[in-house]
Amino acid sequence: MFELLNVGLEMQKRMIDIQMQGVEAARQMVDAAQRNAEAGLAATRAGEAGMKAMKGWMRLWGMRD
Repeated sequence: MFELLNVGLEMQKRMIDIQMQGVEAARQMVDAAQRNAEAGLAATRAGEAGMKAMKGWMRLWGMRD
């Protein structure tokens, strides 16, 4: 009887461990998505700064923008 109870508890423990691994994997995916979004925003800002610099250069040389 106790052996059966021990087996049941061990199975429960393994299921909890598997669920915690899934939670950790999901957390890592969210972190990665957030980093990708931040990198995309930074790239957009860099592109906008580059475009502003190019327009300034064109104005300096009397070109139309």
